[in-house]
Parts: sequence; C-alpha cells; structure tokens
Amino acid sequence: MIVQPGNTPLVEFRELAPPGTRLFAKLEWYNPTGSIKDRPAWTMFHDAKDRGLLPGRTPLIEATSGNTGIGLARVALLNHHPITICLPSSATPERKQLLRAYGADLIEVAGGPNDAIAHAKQLVAEGEGHMVYQYGNPANPAAHEFGTSVELERDWPLLTPPDHLVCAYGTGGTLTGTSRGMRRAFPNIKVHSSEPYVADPIGGMRSQDDPFQPPVADLSLVNDRWQTASHIAEKTVQEIMTHEGHFAGTSSGAVIHAAQMALDRDGGTAIALLPDAGWKYLSGNPWV
Repeated sequence: MIVQPGNTPLVEFRELAPPGTRLFAKLEWYNPTGSIKDRPAWTMFHDAKDRGLLPGRTPLIEATSGNTGIGLARVALLNHHPITICLPSSATPERKQLLRAYGADLIEVAGGPNDAIAHAKQLVAEGEGHMVYQYGNPANPAAHEFGTSVELERDWPLLTPPDHLVCAYGTGGTLTGTSRGMRRAFPNIKVHSSEPYVADPIGGMRSQDDPFQPPVADLSLVNDRWQTASHIAEKTVQEIMTHEGHFAGTSSGAVIHAAQMALDRDGGTAIALLPDAGWKYLSGNPWV
C-alpha cells in the first residue's frame, strides 16, 4: 500500500500558549517524507501526469529549498520517473542526502532559492524536461484548500471557531490554500503570515519584501505578517523541545513565535501549521 500525505495530528501546545489563550499545532512532519510539502508534491506530480505533461520518461525538473524536492523525489521514485532537483548549495547536508536517497539527480546552485528557480527554468528552456513550478502551480494551494484545511475543520476540538491561523510564507501554497479553505469554514478567522527578514533568511521561508513574489500566493488573504529573526526561531525550536517535547524545524519555530505574538496581542485561540521537524537541521543551529 502506498501511503499518501495528509491526516497529520492537531495537538495543543499548553505550555507555550500565552496566558489566557490556547495554541494548537498541526504537526506536518507526520507526512511520508517528514514535511508539509508532501501534500503539494503529490498533487502537482499527479496533476502533471493526468494532463499529459510528463509523457513517458520526460524528466521532472524542480527548484526547491529542499522539502518540496524531497516530496517530489519520493513520488517520482514510486512512479519510476526520473527527476532533477535544483537546490541552493546552502541547503543543509541532511536535505541533500535525502534527495539523493530518493534517487533524485541533484544540481547544487550557488546563491538562494531565486537562483535555483532561474537554473531550473533554464534547463526547461533547453528542453531538458518539465517543471511543475511550485511557485506558480495552482495544484500547490489546491492541496491545502481541499486537504489541509478540510482536516483542520474536521479535527478542531473546541465548540467556538479558531480566531487565528498562522502559516509560514514560502511558495505561498500553504498560506493561500489553507486560508481559502479555512475562511469558508470559519469566515472570521484572522490569517497571519510568518516570515523571515530578507537579510536574515530561514530555510523554506520567504519575506514579502523579497524582490520575487510567487505568482501562486494570494497575499490579500493575509491580515497580519510577523517577521522573525533566525536566532529567535532557533530559540523557539529549543523551547518547543523543552516544554512540549516535539522536535521541530526552524521554520516551525518561526511559526510558533508568530502565533505567540498574535495571541499576546489579540488573545483567543490559534492554529499554527508546523512545516517540518528538526531532523533535517541537525548539522546547524541550534543543535551544533
């Protein structure tokens, strides 16, 4: 049986919630390759196959900071399909090892995510394969609008609706799709974007101040944005481990910090989508 992504647990963080508030976290590292990106990876791959964009063994090409590529590599492996991943050379060794373990042809690109995107587009222009292009593919937010948000509505444990939804801004797929679905279920929910500073990046995340904004992102859905310094995200990762017993990744630390700030200011109840666990970050802060 092939395990599909989804149905990850929603748990309460009782120790990290500000006084008088309640904080719930959806643990996306329970997906098959350990991140929320398994959801759009599965959806985008099968959408491309269904639409005839990956005939035969036409190579799949994608630019990624790591997690989407790992998810795509798994789906490609299960379908015996070749895949090339363009990855910033600054990505953690663990992500590179996982990509190779899943059989991906890995191209390390000097610079950041935008440079990886440019390199992948160049390969496609040269006829080297098809790019699902997570940054502009409607199947990316659809995975969350008709998957993640449906689970959140189903699993929400309180009689009153949640007041806040906090998501990391990366490709814009999670933020856009989950917000659309949650607004249908809970019309008054406030959407919060968790972001790094441009000059202080956090892997897998993007700032609205970045010169490149993904076409798939609908930022009109966002009520508030919260920027978090990388050292604060790393400190929060340690607090999640110490107080809640969960081994979270750095972007998850940024999301929890943003949720705490929103609850501190506005009160109420919040859902935080935690993108991945800490296993892919053991070679960096705060673990070294």
